[in-house]
Amino acid sequence: MEHKTDLYSILTGYANKNNSPYIDPDSFVIYLEKYAKKMAEELPEWFKWTEDTGARFRSELATLAEEEKLELLHDTPNGRIYMPHFYQRLLEQYYANDDKVDSPFPNDSSLGITIPDNQVRSMGVSSELYTYMERPKATGPDIIRLNFPNEVPSALVIKSFIPQRLIESSLLKIRNYLEEYGNKEYTFSRLSSQLAGKDAIIRDMLNKIVNRPLDCFSGIAEGGEFSCTFWSLLSNLIKNDIEKKNDRLGGDIAALQSAHVIDHMNNFYKAAALKAREKEQALKMLERNFTKAPYQYTLDEIIKFTSPQGKLLLGIYSRDELAERLELLINESKDNKLPELLVFRGFKNERFYILKSKLLLLCIRLVADTREKIKSEISDHWQSLLRNYKKEPAMDNERDFDKLILVNIVKFCPLLYSILEDPKLQLVCDELEKSRELPPSCQIFNRGHDISYAELFLFKRRDLLDDARFRLPFWYSIPFIVFIIALFRGPGSSNTGKNAEGPGKEARSNEEISLDRSRDLQGTLREIEFNIVPQNHNLDSYLEELKGRWVRVIDKKAGENLVEDVNSLVRDSLRQTLRNNKYYRVTYDNLKELASNIVNNTPSLNVLNARNALRTYIEVYLVKLLENFN
Repeated sequence: MEHKTDLYSILTGYANKNNSPYIDPDSFVIYLEKYAKKMAEELPEWFKWTEDTGARFRSELATLAEEEKLELLHDTPNGRIYMPHFYQRLLEQYYANDDKVDSPFPNDSSLGITIPDNQVRSMGVSSELYTYMERPKATGPDIIRLNFPNEVPSALVIKSFIPQRLIESSLLKIRNYLEEYGNKEYTFSRLSSQLAGKDAIIRDMLNKIVNRPLDCFSGIAEGGEFSCTFWSLLSNLIKNDIEKKNDRLGGDIAALQSAHVIDHMNNFYKAAALKAREKEQALKMLERNFTKAPYQYTLDEIIKFTSPQGKLLLGIYSRDELAERLELLINESKDNKLPELLVFRGFKNERFYILKSKLLLLCIRLVADTREKIKSEISDHWQSLLRNYKKEPAMDNERDFDKLILVNIVKFCPLLYSILEDPKLQLVCDELEKSRELPPSCQIFNRGHDISYAELFLFKRRDLLDDARFRLPFWYSIPFIVFIIALFRGPGSSNTGKNAEGPGKEARSNEEISLDRSRDLQGTLREIEFNIVPQNHNLDSYLEELKGRWVRVIDKKAGENLVEDVNSLVRDSLRQTLRNNKYYRVTYDNLKELASNIVNNTPSLNVLNARNALRTYIEVYLVKLLENFN
């Protein structure tokens, strides 16, 4: 028994001495008092158990029960103490002793114990063990009873010893079988006949089992092709040879049990390695799919990626594994370069995944797809203005013309806008330039050259204006006539009669005009949102972040009331502004001015410290209100 003087160690030693987890309290107290007096002669620390032994015992016993180190049973007149970890410690001692390689695995009979049903879980080594290895259970009994086929004795093992300690114990028993019975050369002869041309490798494997058996575990766990074949043949050879014997010694039974364990564990790792290779191939196929048109994919589209055989890749790997691989691709950077997979956000804050090597190709494609739409939109818009003898700044200077193109990019292709305005585009071009992989035709995407949107889309302002004029009656091209007509129509007037569109055409309906205005406002709001909302936020999430910056009220309810008061004030101010100014133009500058007026002209807001955060909050909230209003 251990010479530790704490009560739990003494109880554990007493249970081991009697080979039972059940302890009679009265008998134990008598034993403890006598044993303590004997030990106190040599070790003074035992003296504490020589006086008031019963009282001290009962006091500490209650504490151990509260700590769940033992259980107090009331199934006898005097009650009993039950040591719940007794069987587990018994098995730990067995598996810690490598000298028992010539004896079978421990079971109830060999240990002389009867484990309660609620403390052990039985499973077949040929079926249930495989399932358990796939999905180990954290709950349930800590002891497992492995049942072998063909009346081979069962084996007890601690759950945490599966798989490594169990396999290592099996390897030690197989090593003993090869050495003790002189089976090594016989085994080599049998295996070499089944694995022609592999004599040297077989010899190395058998020598490794004999000399370094524990090192064999890693080879089994890796599930390599030859390793799986070798262990399958070896375990079946051992099983077949031993099962033919009528009289089996302890070493025979130990080797037979071990052969069953190795065989089924080997099959598990073989299947796991095959599944891992299939999964890795599927993940590589996932990356290859990014190289295919249309080159930009949302997560919903990525989930639907398939193999060349039409099988969903998500069925091969899990959603968690997909998310992990995507995070790796978008965050892993080598040699201070951008990650291989880049993320851009669309108008609705959806994430688009784009392969770095395909970014410029995608830009070319989006520009080509959007060019005619923007050209037609601007031409029609200018034609409408000219028909009504009006003009706009974009007709006369390149800077305003570029702004008009920008609004239409946001309108027709928000993703293209996101890419063109993102600094990552220039970094990609810089990387390709340094590696001399940037085609000359792609120099236009280098924002460092300050290329305008007009140059990007190969638009010439004069050509678009001439095109709009050529589609109108000839007198619209004569400045003198246009000037006279515009003079008589008066500033800001427009012909709303049936022939306002020109001879033979009817004027557009009020619904069409309203729709155009709504689209223009939508494009403007998109542009503003892209400018003020960070890429990792949408309107709502950015509002929440800003709210945390300027609402510094400890009381939660008071903070909510303050936010609602500010929101109500902003809504009223916007409503009043739109009511008083029928032709109010929504621009970022105008919204900033309105937000500043609200803050500066409201005395109750002047006491707030984070006024800059409050102004930004109001600007973002105004955009949200206008989007919902629109």
